[in-house]
This record gives sequence, C-alpha cells and structure tokens, in this order.
Amino acid sequence: MPKGFSRRGNKRSVSVIPRDNSPQSLERALRELKRKLKKDDFYKEMRRREFFVSPSELKKLKKRRKKTTDGGDLRNQY
Repeated sequence: MPKGFSRRGNKRSVSVIPRDNSPQSLERALRELKRKLKKDDFYKEMRRREFFVSPSELKKLKKRRKKTTDGGDLRNQY
C-alpha cells in the first residue's frame, strides 16, 4: 500500500502533508490529495452511496449487468 494510505476496517485514511507554507506547495498538496482519492476510488464510492439501493434492486442490477456483452453498459455500477 502506498505511503500515506491506511485502512482500518471499513475506514479509509488518506493523508497529504504540504512541504512548506507557500501557496504553490498547498496547491501541489491538493492535487496530490485528489490523485490519491481518485486512485482509492473514493469518488466512485461516494457516488454509489448517494442513494439507498435495496438488496432486491442490487440483485436486479447485477443480473442485468451480466446480460450485457461487456458488463459496462449500465450507469449504476454496483
């Protein structure tokens, strides 16, 4: 696991430390944080948890996804 990442059960922790107090360093740290969050699929997980999906609906979505040729045609990737 890359430096700055840790997982404790279901909780994720991503950290970035700016090198100094300059504005360029802060911008660089923000870019690095966004990159780490994207790599950790944080944004995808937030999108998935935005609305509650019942277990029966999950089964239907998985069944429909299996019927597609490549499995990637559906909007909701559960």
